[in-house]
Formats: sequence, C-alpha cells, structure tokens
Amino acid sequence: MHAILKKTLFHAILLGTLPFMACASAKNSTPDGWFVWPVAEPAAGTALDTSDLNVSPAGASGRITVKNGLFATPDGRPVRFFGVNIASDDAFPSAADAELLARRLAKGGVNIARLHHMDNPWSVKSDGSLWSKDRPEHLELSAPQLDKVHRLIATLARHGIYSNLNLKVSKTLVAADGFPESIAQLPDFNKRVDFYDRRMIELQKDYARRLLTTKNPYTGLAPVEDPAVAIVEINNENSLLGYFTRDIGRGADRFPEPFRSDLQNQWNAWLARHYADTAALASIWNESANAGTSPSLLATQTRWQTKIQPGSTATLRPGQDASEFSVTVDKTNGTDWHVQVSAHGIPLQDNVVYTIAFEARAATPGKVGVGVSNDDLARPGEEWRSLGLLQSADIGQDWTPVRIAFPAHSVAGGLATLSFNVAAQANSLEFRHVRLFAGAAEGGLRPGQSLEARTIPIPGEPTTRQWADWIAFLADTDRAFAEEMRAFLIDELHVKAPVICSQINFTGIPALHREQSMEFADTHVYWQHPIFPGAGWDRASWTIANSPQLAVFGPRTYGELGNLAYFRVAGKPYSVSEYDHAAPSEYVCEMYPELAIFASRQNWDALYAFDLGTYGTRNPDGRISGYFDQINHPAKWSLAPFATRVFRAGLIPPAGAVAELRPGNPVWAEAMHFDILWAKLNPDHPFDFLDCRLQVNDRPTAATTTLVRSGQADVPPARVIAAPQGQVLVAATARVAVATGFLGGTTTDTGGALKITCPRFGRDFATVAAVTLDEKPLASSTRVLVTVVARAENQEMKWNEHHNSVGTEWGHGPTIAERVPATLSLATDGPRRVFALAPDGTRARKVKATFADGLLTFSVSPKDRTLHYEIVAK
Repeated sequence: MHAILKKTLFHAILLGTLPFMACASAKNSTPDGWFVWPVAEPAAGTALDTSDLNVSPAGASGRITVKNGLFATPDGRPVRFFGVNIASDDAFPSAADAELLARRLAKGGVNIARLHHMDNPWSVKSDGSLWSKDRPEHLELSAPQLDKVHRLIATLARHGIYSNLNLKVSKTLVAADGFPESIAQLPDFNKRVDFYDRRMIELQKDYARRLLTTKNPYTGLAPVEDPAVAIVEINNENSLLGYFTRDIGRGADRFPEPFRSDLQNQWNAWLARHYADTAALASIWNESANAGTSPSLLATQTRWQTKIQPGSTATLRPGQDASEFSVTVDKTNGTDWHVQVSAHGIPLQDNVVYTIAFEARAATPGKVGVGVSNDDLARPGEEWRSLGLLQSADIGQDWTPVRIAFPAHSVAGGLATLSFNVAAQANSLEFRHVRLFAGAAEGGLRPGQSLEARTIPIPGEPTTRQWADWIAFLADTDRAFAEEMRAFLIDELHVKAPVICSQINFTGIPALHREQSMEFADTHVYWQHPIFPGAGWDRASWTIANSPQLAVFGPRTYGELGNLAYFRVAGKPYSVSEYDHAAPSEYVCEMYPELAIFASRQNWDALYAFDLGTYGTRNPDGRISGYFDQINHPAKWSLAPFATRVFRAGLIPPAGAVAELRPGNPVWAEAMHFDILWAKLNPDHPFDFLDCRLQVNDRPTAATTTLVRSGQADVPPARVIAAPQGQVLVAATARVAVATGFLGGTTTDTGGALKITCPRFGRDFATVAAVTLDEKPLASSTRVLVTVVARAENQEMKWNEHHNSVGTEWGHGPTIAERVPATLSLATDGPRRVFALAPDGTRARKVKATFADGLLTFSVSPKDRTLHYEIVAK
C-alpha cells in the first residue's frame, strides 16, 4: 500500500538550492560505456532546432479558441500544444535568462508554458513569488515581481510560445490576512476551504483582477487582452470533496472553527432546499441506520497476515480468533505501511457505509494507520486502491477504543483487505475486539438535531443515504464555486481565453459536474512520483520505484497513461498539464516517446512536462537539478525534438475506433471514480488503448450508465511487442519510426522503415527514434533526425544500496549519458550521409554507413559520443 502523496512543495526548494561544482573545477567522472553530454542550446537551423513549428509571435493571428472539441486558431485550424511548467523561482527570470529560456524552449518544439506556483509562500524571500518580501499578508502583488512575469510572457510570445496563467495554486493565507489563527490548521494551501469560504473566494477574485488586468509594459496589453495568453486555470488540484485521495468527502468534520461551522451552515441550507422538514429528512436518513448490531464481516476463520517491506522486521502473534492479535515491530524507517497486518477476503458493497471498531494499546504511544483496500490476493497484479478508508488513529499505553465509519467505494464486485499499518515506529502493539460491520452506530438524525434549527452536523458516522446527500452537497458547492469564478473572469474581467476550474482527475467522477461549463478538461499524473517516508519532501529521505512504465502495459492497463485515458471528456479539448517520470529513474528515456505516441492515438490536445529545471545563471554547470528536471536531463530533453514534431504535427494519426462512457444521473450515482465505472462497463475485454479512443460524456441523459462504441478500427501504427528482456513499444508511420523499451539482446523491427540490433548492455533499456525534417516519408526524406538514448545522470551521482534513491548525492554537471551499442538499419531509396551531432546540433563527425538492398546501415560507435544522428541525402 502506498501512502497518499501530498504535493505541498516542489523541487525548487529541495534541489534547486543544492550546492554544485563549476565545470572547470569539477572532477570528470565518466563510467565505461558513458560519455559527457552537456546542456547546450541548439544552433539555429540544425536538426535539433525545432522552432520552425512555432509561428512568431504567439497570438499574431488572434486568440486561441475552442472549435469542434479542439483548440483552434481564429481561422478554425486545429492546434496542439506541447509545453512545460515554469514554476516558482523559475517564473521570475532576469531579462537575459528569460531570453535564453524562451529560445531553448522554442528550439525544443515547445509552444506553450504553464506559469505555475507564482503565488507560492516558500520563495518570497528569494524573489521567487509574486508576494512582497516586506509584508506578511498576501493581498497586493509585488510590482517588481509582476514586472518579471510580464517580461517573461512577452519574451515567450516573441518566440511563438503561448502562456497558460494559473491563478490560485499555492497561495497560503495566514492570520495577517485577516483570518483567525486557526487558519494555520487548514489543509495545505487552504485547499477545500477556499471553495466555500466567502472571503477566500473574494480574495481569489482580487488576485485574478490584479494579475490579469494590470497592463504589461512589454506588450502594451493586459494579460486579459493578450492573445498570447491562451489558457487560464482557476484553482490548481483542488475540490471541496478532497484532493490527492480517492476517499472523497471525508475529513471536513475535522476542519477547525470557524471554518467547520461555516460549512455546516451551508450544509444545513442545502438540506433545507431539498427536504420539507426534519421529519421528511429523518424518514430517508434513518432507514439505513443501526446501533452497530450487524455481524462482523471478519469470519471466525479469518487469518491475520503480515506484509513487511525490505528494511523492516516484525513478528505477528495471532489471538484466539479473528478479533485479536498482537505485533512487535523491531525495525522500521518510519513509514507506517512498511509493516502491515491484514485480513483478506472481506465482502463489501459499493455505496454502503461500514464501521471498523477495535481496541488497541501500545508500548510506546503513537499512530496506527487503518485502511480498507482491494484484495491483491483475490486479484493478483491489480493496482492498489483504497475502498473508502485510509486514516490514522492515536493509540495509547492503555486500551484505546477506536471506531471509524466509512462509505465503501471502488469495490467493483471484488473482495476487500482490512489493514493495520503499524511501522510508524519500533513498537509492540495489541489489538482486541476487532470488528468490521455494515452500518454506523451513530448514523442518521440524532436527538436534538433539527433542520428547522439548522443544527445538523457534518456527517461523521453517516447512514448510506446521509452520505449520498453529503456527496451531492459537496459536488453542488464545488460547481457553485466554479461557476461563480468563471462568470467573474468572463463577465467582469472579460477573459476570452479558454478556462478550467481545476483538474478533472481530482475528486473522481463528481468533477464532471464541477467542470461541465468549462471549455476543456485537464489532468495531472506522474509515473513513480518520489515517496517521502518521513517529513514531507525531505530531500535526504525519499525513494522512487525505479522501474519502467512500459513493464505494466497490457490489455487492460497502460500505467498512468491508461489512467489518463479514462478522463478524456467527449466534445472538449483534453489537456495533461503535468506529466513526468521522476529522476533519477534509469528508465526515463521512455517518457517522451510513450507520451507522444499514446496522446496522438487518443487524440489529446495539450501536453505539458512538469516542470522545467533550474536554468541559466542559476545552473552554470548544467546539472540535473531535481526529480522533475526536463531541459537539463539528456534522457528526457534529447527526445523533445522527436516528441514535439510527432505530437504537434500529427505524425501518428488518432485511433479510428471510439468508446464513450455515458454516466447516469447524477454522474457519480454508480461509481465515484472513472476507472471503476470503466471497469464495470467493460469488465472482461481489453481496453485497446493504442487502437481505441476513450472518452466520457459529461452531460447525463439516462438513468443508468452505458458504454457506446463508434468509428472504425484502423491499421494500428503502434503496438507493444515482447522481447527477451522485456516489452518494447514500437510505432511506425510514413515519417516516424520509434522503439522504446528493452532493446538489448535482440533485433527490434518497428514495423516500418527502422530495425535495431543491439547486444546486451546496462539495463538493456533505450529509445531509438527517427523522424523526418522535410515532410517527406522516411524512405525518400533528404533529412532525418535519429535519437539514440538510454540512461543519463549527473557525474558522481550516488545510488543507495537498494538502487531507489540518491538522497542528497545528486552529483554535478555536466551530465553524462550511456552509449547504446546498437546497429541501425533504415529503409531508404538510396545512399545517404550520416553525421554524429554535437550537443548543439552541429555536425561533429561523419559516420561510416553502408547502403545495400534498400537499407542504410550504421552503428553507434564509442567514437561518436552523441545522442543524435542526422541522415542527409548525398
């Protein structure tokens, strides 16, 4: 079980400030089979210069609109965006660094930048935020800092790069802003509460007015008037229903005062609009209440089992029956789920409230995690997911009674696992009277609670119907916030750019209700985001799984890309504004080609890597500066010219077949989460992610959910093939040939013009990608870019013994890359010249190549020391 990740800060605080060594004084540490590949700006006109895709300045022909479900130019031509996030300190560059950044992004094929975390609290003192460093409150924007943002917008636009302006991201209001001291107890960045607290909403409007309507002296236009400002996002990764959790709706009863009472008053007002009186409410809510007399779902023969992660040790001692056990944790790193005591095979039903009750005591007082999740023994290989409960309980030295009610979701006909996560510290714990039963002992209306007196509390132990009303209230409140903010932006500030409220993959299916009036839908996802077992974002204590996403590709799952496909909304552009495979993973060379291929086949509209990477004068040695670095990571950014051409130019066509999910009314009636509803409607058959576009309709018309198929299957240009060391994703069209995955120890045929023969090496994992630069097919092209890349890292980076973290030992620049000892054969209509390219794209040396039987063949030589080859006609 993985702990829920809370992204409260990001790499700029963690790694952007790491000490580094200048190139001149740093020790050159290059392992055998690797070579130095420093960060460099492509020279103009070289094969690595992809700026020809951009029309400069951005917005010259008018404003980006939405037409026929696609982003479009004013004359109706569809446009796709490939972008990056420029966040926190990176969004406030000097004039020289802004120019350098804009040139580098344009040459990488970027045509949009998402300006993110400009309202953060952590970089105020370092001039990395819009707030004044001399004032404690967050009301007025710093004029010098806003000037830097204005200059950046103008500089990006000159290079054909649009801006996506994020409004509320990490703004954290404090008592100095006129709030009670209890505001410090709210969730990160005042999330959830800022969707209903009246003053917080008004302050969001005020911030939007200041940011969007102040004239930019570098363009003569306010951002709201500037056609180069293509997108506006209202509130990042947020919802009153919850965020970064599948267990939506929970936790509001623990908000501090006066925020809890404010929400309770709004809850009572909503109930009064839906029920005539207390009696009518009681007749509905109390019909499913009980006094906790339901039998325990833990059968007498239930066996408690331990699951212990490497680095932890523990001993389980079963009791006389399923209601008791004890456990001693001898060794742990402090991650509670690294020792789990679990009971499997528990039958639950979706949308039913259950209660877990037990008593426990501990040798050392502390917290114990309690969770209910899918049963991985009943369905081996299924991804972990919460079924409604994942929270902690305080356990003392004396017997401590605990009772937690929760609504089950995402069961989808499977069985459940009840787990106690006990490894927060070395300890001895005893559990007794453990019961899991249907219903809630304190559910329904209780004595003294009245609709007329507005005394109905936020549900803590609800009945099933009570919880259904609570979810509907939260969803309606979410939507009211979204509609109010959208109306303010459009009607009062006259925003004409497409707008969203927040990401649609936060809060599950109710997000369709919230975002219904927005012009497009947006999502965020990360493959193997760093996990921090201790304090949040501890740069010394973190891990990544360090395995390829490609390894989980199958008929019914495609990793995080497959999860993204579930969220695409029919009839609207679809954007993925945060996506990354975190460094220092040794498999990140799969990221860009996988994303470009998958998004092309699913016909998505905008892709943004998260985030950027420290650049310019702040990174003189060109090191990989953190988990989410893009432009300094050779295994990522070297593939930007390929990926941006493929996606933006549509070089891989969309799939012809379409599967559309049409939810009932309300959209969350049958399931709270997209993946579960998709699985319910398609329980057994493959999803065919590369051959069938998935979408969900956000306008319910029927009582029950249906799955409607349309279109015709085409000849698939992309597929996953088996190889001796693992899977390989290949794609081939007239202008494109690519293979990413386990290329070592085999010959890989892309199914088109390219074959790769490669002996075993390193991790055997690499990407070989070919794309034409002259709009001709590969066979007749006079200019082809070929990129060959495997692992890349900083010099003297040091892995731990488990090879899942480098701690603070990130090393220094310039970066180094692993040679892929491959021989490449490209089908051409005649001989060609082949050049190994320098980091700036200029031709460094001619490579020996042969032409026979219609194949141009050359090998990646140790002398080449390159990630790129240019093939040109003689």
